[in-house]
Amino acid sequence: MLDSGGEATKGLAVGDITVLLERARQGEPAAWEQVMGLLYGDLLRIARRTAAGGTPTLNATALVHECYLRVARGQPGAIVDRNHFLALASRAMRQLLVNHARDRLADKRGGGAIHVTLQEDQASVAQEADEVLMLDAALARLAGEDAALAQVVECRLFGGLTETETADALGVPLRTVQRRWQLAREKLREHLQPG
Repeated sequence: MLDSGGEATKGLAVGDITVLLERARQGEPAAWEQVMGLLYGDLLRIARRTAAGGTPTLNATALVHECYLRVARGQPGAIVDRNHFLALASRAMRQLLVNHARDRLADKRGGGAIHVTLQEDQASVAQEADEVLMLDAALARLAGEDAALAQVVECRLFGGLTETETADALGVPLRTVQRRWQLAREKLREHLQPG
């Protein structure tokens, strides 16, 4: 069933997942479940990297399950292969982290209607939420300028993919990802500068 070891696709031919996705597109529900079982380890590995990047209030398992629900609610039949799936999962994780940050800030600003003095750890969670939202806004501006750069950032930061995995997910050469990643970081720094 679901492999939580992080090596779900190790030893599998890439074509196996592609074949299962094709069967899912043709209406075979069990094929989609098999795909998710095979890719669960990849999702968990990505989520662990993402959560380790500073999201103490959202654990990796919760992130994987929310990501699964988001991808499954979308158009799973439109997913072409493992790489396409990982790119979509990166985007879903970005959306989940941004929504989580918004919820945390809403709670801080009185969304829960119970007012308490912020403890130091609560203040750091609020600061983290602010940073995620600022990064998301800068990334949205970057996407308006160059969508390809924004895709690399989504895969690297929100999807936790390596440069090689990002190249595979986006279907571009590794060197292209490296150049885009460097340029995207420079542009994001500019967008994140005050004033």
